[in-house]
Parts: sequence; structure tokens; C-alpha cells
Amino acid sequence: MTIKRALITQKADGLYVTLTLEDKSVPSLTVDIQPTEENSLGIDSGLEFFVACSDLTAVKLPKFYRQSEDKLAKLQSKRDRRKLGSKARRKLNQKVAKLHQKIARQRKQWHYEIANQLLDKADVLFVEDLKVSNMSRRNQPKQGENGTFLPNGQSAKSGLNKSFADAGISGFLSEILPGKAEKAGKKVVKVNPKGTSQHCAICLNRVPKELSDRWHSCACGASMSRDINSAILIKKVGLGVRLTIKRKSSDNKKRRSQRSVA
Repeated sequence: MTIKRALITQKADGLYVTLTLEDKSVPSLTVDIQPTEENSLGIDSGLEFFVACSDLTAVKLPKFYRQSEDKLAKLQSKRDRRKLGSKARRKLNQKVAKLHQKIARQRKQWHYEIANQLLDKADVLFVEDLKVSNMSRRNQPKQGENGTFLPNGQSAKSGLNKSFADAGISGFLSEILPGKAEKAGKKVVKVNPKGTSQHCAICLNRVPKELSDRWHSCACGASMSRDINSAILIKKVGLGVRLTIKRKSSDNKKRRSQRSVA
């Protein structure tokens, strides 16, 4: 066994040393699993449910940051009243840092527990290929004709961004879940989520929804949580089903009438 790298990190509660080791006697694990209907699971991630699964189960996020937000605000307010450079301010800074560290550790531990639960269900997990950085990007400013700035929804977006940060969806899908899957000899496959919120998981017809619409209802009789519907579709997309084949008949009639008028 050879030490390849040593990394020293200073955190709120002290110094940590991380060693990267190489052991050539450990065989490399090659995961070659062919996904099927029986051995796979579709997973939709969001803020209402942290994970919603194609087996009709869902798990809500404990919201660790939100639970500690009031305590954090009080500490920060108390710190800001202390003189810059003072011993009292340094102590309060340390308390704030330790609280942030506790929140991060709670979230990470919970992520590992959820990853284990998901991997117990299937050998192949289909997840969304999300670009969380794009989803949390600031809204572009809007200006009126007289040059004044108009409301652009950034206030509401800021609360949404805070919720994304609290959930830690990106780190879970990109690092923790794939890492646990690799160690377990299982596989995580990212699929394009386009259309998975706008189609019916049962008949594949297009059922448009606004972001505020949290329930899926279709003329075919399907009625379920929007996130569960998306999870089932994510699994179907992962297994090779296309979502652009069927559309609502009203949409087709509208296109034909527009072409005839033109």
C-alpha cells in the first residue's frame, strides 16, 4: 500500500488529514449490468420530495438548514453587534462556523442513508441529468421604458435557491449516490429529463403543467403525484422509451388549423 497524497484541511472544529492510498492488490471493480424492468428504478429529485421513485415511494427532505436558520440568524446578529477584531466577535464567528459544519454533516449523513436505501431496491438507478447551477442562476433584471427596474421574481427565486442549497441535490446525484453504487457493484445512469414532467407515465400523452401544478391527472385515468409520474417516466426513458411519440389530440388539431389558416 502506497500513500499517494496527503491533504490537510482546516475546519471549524480543527485540522483534518486526508490520505489517498493505492493498493494494487485490490482488484478493480467493473460494473456491467444490463438494465431491465425488474432490476432498475427511476428516481426524480426535487424540493417537494427529495427523491420520488418509480416504485411509488417518496422521501421528503428534513431541511437541516431551515431547521437551524433561526439559531444561525441570532448568532450572526449577536456577532455583528460586537466590535471588529474583538475576542467576543471571534468566538461568535467560531460558533457560526461550527453550526454550518453541523448542518453540512447532518445533510451528508442523511444523503448516505438515503443512497443505501435506494441501492437496496435495485441494481440500476436512473436519475435526472440535472444542471442545478442553471436552475439556481439569478434572474435577469427587467427595465421599463423610463429606465426604472421592474420586478423580475428574484426575491422568490432567492428562496428557491436557498432550498436547492439546503437539499444538496447536485452533490447527492453526482457524487454520493454514484460512489455508493460503485462500491456496491451497482450502477447509476443519468438520463435526459426533458419531457418527464410534461407527459403521462401511463399512456405517454403530453399533459402540460406549470411549475406550481404538483398533481398529475390524465384523460387516460392516471392520477398521481407529479414527482412519482416523473420518476416512472425517467425509468422508461432509461429503458429506451421515447416521450415524443404521442401528443394530446388538441395540440395536433391546433397545429393543423394553424397550418390551414397559413
